[in-house]
Amino acid sequence: MSSWERLQKVIDESGLSINAFALSIGLKRAENLYQIRKGNHDISRDLARKVTSKYPQVNEAWLLTGKGEMRAGETAASSRKIPLYDSGFEELDLRGDKLSIEPLYYIEVPTLSGGDFATVNYGNSMEPDIPAGAIVTLKEINPSALLPGEMYLVVTPGYSTIKCVMNYPDDPGKFRLIPKNTTEYGEAVIDKRDIRRLFLVKGVISTKIL
Repeated sequence: MSSWERLQKVIDESGLSINAFALSIGLKRAENLYQIRKGNHDISRDLARKVTSKYPQVNEAWLLTGKGEMRAGETAASSRKIPLYDSGFEELDLRGDKLSIEPLYYIEVPTLSGGDFATVNYGNSMEPDIPAGAIVTLKEINPSALLPGEMYLVVTPGYSTIKCVMNYPDDPGKFRLIPKNTTEYGEAVIDKRDIRRLFLVKGVISTKIL
């Protein structure tokens, strides 16, 4: 089954037109979907993520590869493999919709399910909660769904950083970025409009070098 045939099945089940389906998953226009129908493109991981975020009953692995079942069962959802990138946040360049580098491999950690991808944290501003060299699993969320006090990877035009994010009491248009390692790092304030993408830290896998 081709990329378009799989995508068409999802669109047909949604009961929407191609244009309406594109809008429903957050695309400003449907040109990308029409390019897939023409056979010019395959389904990207970013597009699959948009589809499964809106339609969680769809199995992301099936949508990307055609393997497995169309519908995501409880077992598949709880043990889905996610890509692991052995690089820092800046090298990943998360400001765009599509990562330009290939994952090191895919990992499957049922207790840390629900992430979009995993990568290595090379900074120490969140120690001891996230040691330097630890693997973090991340799930993209809409900034409007942010829960103050949780740890997030915040992506701005100038940098990407993991911090505890809190509301700024004197200005509802700003966030406080708070490190755990307050000995070496200070708190920062960011304009909400500067956030390009936001990822919730779903879990931390700490490694010890002996």
